[in-house]
Amino acid sequence: EDFDDDEEDPYGMFNSDEEDSGALELEVKETTVPISKPQGLKVILKSYRQGDNDEFKQWMETLIVTCTHEGKEIGRGFGRYVKRGFITDNFWRSMEEPCQGLSSIAFELFDRYGRVKEEYITHPVRKGTGYWGAELDLGNLFVLEQIAVKRDFRRQGVGSAIANALVVKAHTGERDTAFTIVSPSYLPRDVEEESKGKSKQEHREIVNRAHHAASAFYRSLGFFRIGASRCFGLATDLSHKAHTILASEDFDLPELGPETEDDDTEEADDFFGTKTKEKAMKRLEAQLPLHHTVLSLADEKCVEYFETYKTAGNQAEWIKTERYGKNILHQAACELKPKSVQWLLDNVDDGKRLSLGRSRDGYTPLESLMAQLETERSTRQQGMATVVTSDSFGGFIPDAISCMAALRGLQAPSGVQILQLKFGCTCGECIDGLLSPQMKFALLCQAEIGHDMLSMNVDDAEIWCMTNGYITKHVAPDIQRNFRTNKSLRQGFSNIFDHAATALRSNRLPTINNLIEIWQDSSEWPPVTRNFYQRGGTTESALRWIFEFARDQDQWAGDGEHTDIFEEYVDALPKCRNDHEFGFVALACSVPK
Repeated sequence: EDFDDDEEDPYGMFNSDEEDSGALELEVKETTVPISKPQGLKVILKSYRQGDNDEFKQWMETLIVTCTHEGKEIGRGFGRYVKRGFITDNFWRSMEEPCQGLSSIAFELFDRYGRVKEEYITHPVRKGTGYWGAELDLGNLFVLEQIAVKRDFRRQGVGSAIANALVVKAHTGERDTAFTIVSPSYLPRDVEEESKGKSKQEHREIVNRAHHAASAFYRSLGFFRIGASRCFGLATDLSHKAHTILASEDFDLPELGPETEDDDTEEADDFFGTKTKEKAMKRLEAQLPLHHTVLSLADEKCVEYFETYKTAGNQAEWIKTERYGKNILHQAACELKPKSVQWLLDNVDDGKRLSLGRSRDGYTPLESLMAQLETERSTRQQGMATVVTSDSFGGFIPDAISCMAALRGLQAPSGVQILQLKFGCTCGECIDGLLSPQMKFALLCQAEIGHDMLSMNVDDAEIWCMTNGYITKHVAPDIQRNFRTNKSLRQGFSNIFDHAATALRSNRLPTINNLIEIWQDSSEWPPVTRNFYQRGGTTESALRWIFEFARDQDQWAGDGEHTDIFEEYVDALPKCRNDHEFGFVALACSVPK
C-alpha cells in the first residue's frame, strides 16, 4: 500500500489471517462520497466481496470497504455475512473456525445452536435494556469486525462512512441481513503508543477511554448493547424496539473497581507469571483476607479461619467485595467449597446480604456459580481455540452439586433433586435429572415410528429390506444380509424399538440395560429378539437410530420436522436446558458418540 508513513499497517489492525490481500475482489462498487468535516473533503468508497476460502463459502462471505482520498487509502473496514440457517446445528464449531472475530461473538452472545443466550432476555440485570429478545434467534447476521482510519483523517466522518457502506453491502443482492452485530474495541497500536512511559493505572485509564470511545462511535450509528454482553446490535427491522433507544439510555455495566495497589516496577518473571501471581496474592491477603483464604486454603481450613475471624469481631469485612463486585460467598461458591458456602450462609448472611449480593456482572452467588458451570459444561479452552464439549458432559462434580444445593436452600436434597442438579435440569421434570419431557417425547415418537415401519411388510423380505435400509444402517453387515432370509431377525430388531418406547412411556431412560430388562420381562414367544441378540445383534443399533433421527428432526439441532408436525403438543411441554442435548443424553444411555 502506498501510505505516507513507513508502516506496513498504519492502522495497527489487520492480521494476515483476517484478510488476504491477494484474494479476488467480487461485486466491486465504487462511490464518491462528500465528507462534511472538513467541508469539501471527498473520498471514494470501494465495497466488495472477497473471494473466500471454499471451506466456508456455503455460509459465510467476507465484505470489505476501503476508503481513498486523492488516490491514497485512508481507511478500511470489513465484516462477515453469516447465513445462519446453514450452521444452526453446529453453530459454535462453525463460527470458531474462520477467525477470532466470529468466534468471540458466537460464544459471547449465542448458545451452541445460534440462539441468543437466555440470560440476555430474562435475567433482571443481564437483560440490559430488555429491548432484545428471541427475535435474535432467527435470520442471517452481519458481524462487523473492524474499522480503522488513518490518524490524520479521524473524527471527520470517514469511519462512519465506512461502517454505513459495510451495512449497505450486507443488504445488497441476495443478502438478507436481519441483524448487524459488533463488539466495539480499540486499535491496539493506538493504545500502545499513548501508553508509552505511563503507569499501569494510567494505562488502564487509556484503555477505558478507548473502549468508551468505540462504544460511543457505534451508538452514534444506531447500534446498542445486547443485554449485558459486550456486543452491540443493529436491527434491520426499523420497528424493532432497539431503534427507540437514546444513546444516553443504553445499558452499561458498572465500572470495574480499583485494582489492589501495586507498584509500577517491572520484574523478570517466568513463563507462567509465577512472581506476578505471588505478588497479587500477597496484596489480596493484606486487603481482602477472607477472599485470600478461600483462594488459598482447603475447604475445611477455610471454615476454621472463618470461625476465628468472626470471633475477632471484624463484621464489616464480610461484605467487602473485590474489583469485580464479588463478595466472599461468590468466591467460595465459584471455588466449589461447599462447607465454606454453608458456613457463610448459616453465620454471616444476615438479611441475605451475601446471598442476594450482585457482582459487577449482575450475578448473585448462585447465578455466578451457575454461569461458571454452564461454561465448563459446554466448552474448554485449548490454546487459542474454544472446544465444544457439550456432548461429552457427564454431570457436575459432587462439590458443585453441594454448593448449588446449599445456595438453593436444599438442606437435605432428595435423590431426584441431586440428579437434577448434577445434570443441569431446569424444568424439574427430567427423568434421572437429564431426559427432559420434550426430548422424551421426541425419542418416543422415533421409537414408535421405527417400530411401526419395521412391523410393516415383515413377511416380505425384499420389500422390508428395501424400505427400511435407512433404519437398519447401524446393524452389523452380516445381520443385514441375513434379514433377507430370516424373518425372526427382522421381528427381533423391530421389537427393540418397542422396548425403547415402553421404557419411555414408563418414565425410564432408554438405556441398553433397561431395554434388555424390558425384553427379559416380556416373556416373548416366539423368542425372536433372543434370536437377534444370539446372532450378534445389539440394542445399540436401534437406540443409535432413535437418537440420530430425533436429533435430525429437532427444531434447532436438525431440520425442525418434529416441531412442525407436533408443534401444539411440544409447546405445551415445559422447556428445559436439556431439551436439545441429544449427544449428552445418548451418552448417558450408553450410546457412544
